[in-house]
Amino acid sequence: MKPFEQLTNRGKARRLRPLVINALERYDFDVSDIQLVGMFTNAIFRLRTDDGQSYIMRVCTPGWRTKIDLISEIMWLQALSDETDIRVPEPKPTRDGDLFVESSASGVPEARRCVVMSWIPGPLLEKRLSQINLYKMGILFAKLHDHGSRFIPQNGFTKRKMDSIFSRGEPEVLFSTASQDAFTPITENILRHTDQKVREAFAHLYSKTQGIQVIHNDLHHGNIKIYHGQLFPLDFEDTIWGYPVQDIAMALQDLMVDLAPDEFGPLQNAFREGYESVRQWPEEYEGQSDTFRAGRMLWVANYVAHKEREFLGEFIDWLAPVFSRYLETGLIRKT
Repeated sequence: MKPFEQLTNRGKARRLRPLVINALERYDFDVSDIQLVGMFTNAIFRLRTDDGQSYIMRVCTPGWRTKIDLISEIMWLQALSDETDIRVPEPKPTRDGDLFVESSASGVPEARRCVVMSWIPGPLLEKRLSQINLYKMGILFAKLHDHGSRFIPQNGFTKRKMDSIFSRGEPEVLFSTASQDAFTPITENILRHTDQKVREAFAHLYSKTQGIQVIHNDLHHGNIKIYHGQLFPLDFEDTIWGYPVQDIAMALQDLMVDLAPDEFGPLQNAFREGYESVRQWPEEYEGQSDTFRAGRMLWVANYVAHKEREFLGEFIDWLAPVFSRYLETGLIRKT
């Protein structure tokens, strides 16, 4: 049998299907159809039941997130569902009341945690980018931040903080000896200077004793669905302690990457207007979110250096002018 990691995504999905079926034996609904949604970091399957209901099952990749991360995600989703009007995926328990199960199958090298949640209909917001929808996205963020600031988790919730570029123990290899041939003296100076400014911003933010709260930490237009004009946030697996400005930085960075330079400004402004219609904009100074956006870009560069080394030189050549402008203006913009 071919090793699992050598399979195509389609082949991996076929191997995982019996694992999904085994996990479903713990649940009380009769599933008539199992459909692959996508092989992302985790595998996502849509489940249709005999009575016409739909759910998703996330088959978690071993080592990607911990058991505590999963429990923390479920805790916040349950609280949001019970205490707000934000429609989020609702975790569905097994017949024994467990909120996730571990399942295995032949040909899959490790047991995998599986969690079932309610299905959210509609296309992703990334296919419906407009000023009115970014205004709604700003409102959504403000509501999530408002709840996160009041949320008091039970025992068992993560204590992890988003207090550095590499908050989950990722190996730091961007400036290692193995990466040096991807730099020129100029590009290395630009990236190191940017890295220093970002680390100083983290140190300043986390020197405070107030304001830290639960945040999503990976909410952007590709993790939000839109249905009948309403926005629904997804994928809370990066739930962590942090500051709202970091959540906003993540969203705006991903937005900029997917837009032409002249499209970003109006949508960014609409997002801010929506946010400020609910609560105060969380930047301590103008451009604070841009510094954390630079941190996100350094994280991506480090990932490329670690996982996709052959593309590192090209990525640094693209990144250096963006960072050069940031060092001059304090803003992250496409050049």
